[in-house]
Amino acid sequence: MPRTQRAVAMIRRDLQGLGADVHEVAEQHGFRVVHTLYLDTGPLLSALIVTGAVAEHAAAAVTVPALEHADAVRYAITEHAALATPLRLYPKGYRWPVAER
Repeated sequence: MPRTQRAVAMIRRDLQGLGADVHEVAEQHGFRVVHTLYLDTGPLLSALIVTGAVAEHAAAAVTVPALEHADAVRYAITEHAALATPLRLYPKGYRWPVAER
């Protein structure tokens, strides 16, 4: 039986209550939450904290209760790990669409 890959959960304090249980989201995509971050910092510091936690915990993914929790740092996350949301899994290296003006 293959080992479940590790994930770091990220929850924005200002969005708490919005979305699904991060442990269930992780399991849905084949991950296991090993550490949870509760953030109320701006995008730059949040990106540093999340990517540092990914490296520290050898995580293959960051799990969020809803995409809104990762919106400001989604590029930084997918540069280092997969992003697991309730609706889909964005793989490591995912190329986000550029919004047209």
